[in-house]
Amino acid sequence: MTRIWEFSDNKAIPSDLVREQDFILKLRRMQRLGTPHFVVNLILNSIESLAKNQKALEAVESRLKEFARVTNGTYADMSNGDAFIVWEETADAQNLIDSLIKVMLPEGHGAEEIQNFLLVYHLPVDYTKLRERANHYIEVVRAVNALPTAVTPGDALKSEAARGPLTPWTTDQVGRLVSSIDLKPYTRSQPIYRLGENGKFEPVREEHFVSFDDLRRERFPKIEIVTPEHLFLALCEIIDQRLLHSLTENPSSLAGRHVNLNISVAAVMSAAFAQFVLNMPVAKRANIAFEIHRGDLLQDFVRTLGAFEVIRKEGFKIAVDGITPDIIPYMNLGAFDADFIKINVARERAALLKDATIREALAKLPVEKLIFFRCDSEAALQAGRECGVTLFQGWHIDDKLNGPALHHPVAD
Repeated sequence: MTRIWEFSDNKAIPSDLVREQDFILKLRRMQRLGTPHFVVNLILNSIESLAKNQKALEAVESRLKEFARVTNGTYADMSNGDAFIVWEETADAQNLIDSLIKVMLPEGHGAEEIQNFLLVYHLPVDYTKLRERANHYIEVVRAVNALPTAVTPGDALKSEAARGPLTPWTTDQVGRLVSSIDLKPYTRSQPIYRLGENGKFEPVREEHFVSFDDLRRERFPKIEIVTPEHLFLALCEIIDQRLLHSLTENPSSLAGRHVNLNISVAAVMSAAFAQFVLNMPVAKRANIAFEIHRGDLLQDFVRTLGAFEVIRKEGFKIAVDGITPDIIPYMNLGAFDADFIKINVARERAALLKDATIREALAKLPVEKLIFFRCDSEAALQAGRECGVTLFQGWHIDDKLNGPALHHPVAD
């Protein structure tokens, strides 16, 4: 499946250097003068509500330019639609930035989203970092201008134009690439284990997924695929549907196995899912659990519940995926009609499980449904045992049973 973006490609594929060169000249003058400034880089195309709506993007740009004018700032737009705003340094800088965010996203935002669309630099201290950021826009323009008109997605994704976080253009190029290649070399599986009363682990299910690490390393090494989150989820949707199509063509690969498959809410409503359902015998559907990421749940709650109903109606199991410990107290996860709830206990998150509020919220969930995944440390495993969890997935357990692996694939 190739996603069709609903705005002009002119914003995604720049064509000139005038704006970028003017901005760099401005930076040089400020550095020579030595007057303290602070500069905000606005990555507008990383905001989902703008990436899909050209009119909304233009309205935001207009508001931002007016805001820069009335606050004595200088607005500098880049060829791909991103922008910089420059102000003289002030003790009120943070309040100015907070006001800027409200102008850009008047309906609000999540605190974790800010780093996806706003970077702040202080001159002269951050001059080198800011020049590197400005040079990034120069490199993108030059790379795109150097591309032949009939460039393939494979070539485009290895060019300088693809360097950096995901954009609508690079996500679309990945979609075109994935639709034309065999994903079998990148398909992996990882067991989900049950910890028995005897202290031994027994594999009871396995997750099938496409290894983003391997696919990225070989096909688009210059892209930072996990940001911004809404484009990462779009990329997951593209790849998950392609994997679903591959499994539909070869249903025997799932015969007699209890399998978890990633799927997006949009994919549940797609022809790929419908074809998969037709090819899967009713009696064997209960062996398959579809994992829906929390990102889908948070973006469109009602639509996600509708997808749950479709999956359940067709006889499959449901897993809510990607739940991090810090959000457990704020979501009534027990209210969902899910067979599994997957808690991300990666090394950097395991310490959160010591928090009393998180432990209390976790204790309210049906323990038989909990899967501690990305269990890559003894601390995460111990926390799970203390909470009564019996289902685990992760490298730490794989290594315990099979010996250390040279490479650990990462599921999306």
